[in-house]
Amino acid sequence: MADNYKKMMDDTFGKYYERFRELNATSKENAVTIDELFPDEKPFLFHDRMHKMLSMEVVKRTGLDRYWLDEKRAADGKGVLKQRILMVVIAVAIALVIILLDKFGIITLG
Repeated sequence: MADNYKKMMDDTFGKYYERFRELNATSKENAVTIDELFPDEKPFLFHDRMHKMLSMEVVKRTGLDRYWLDEKRAADGKGVLKQRILMVVIAVAIALVIILLDKFGIITLG
């Protein structure tokens, strides 16, 4: 399953990975701005893809507007998948706690 997730990530973000590598933006010291990353035209769904890569910690932010590719994280499909599953489990647990608190009258939902 982790291999399939890694392949899906590579298929989705591959051109972004390559662009970071072309610019040698694979460390905090070599971070680049969005304008350096795509000087002419940003790819379709650029903002969505960057948001997802940042949330998965595949791309990391340095300062206000500089970004770099964490190659170790990008190669770790299993780690990214674990993070995603953990986020879902935590969200479900929080929802259950809120429902129980409502059921026992500790809080009121509606």
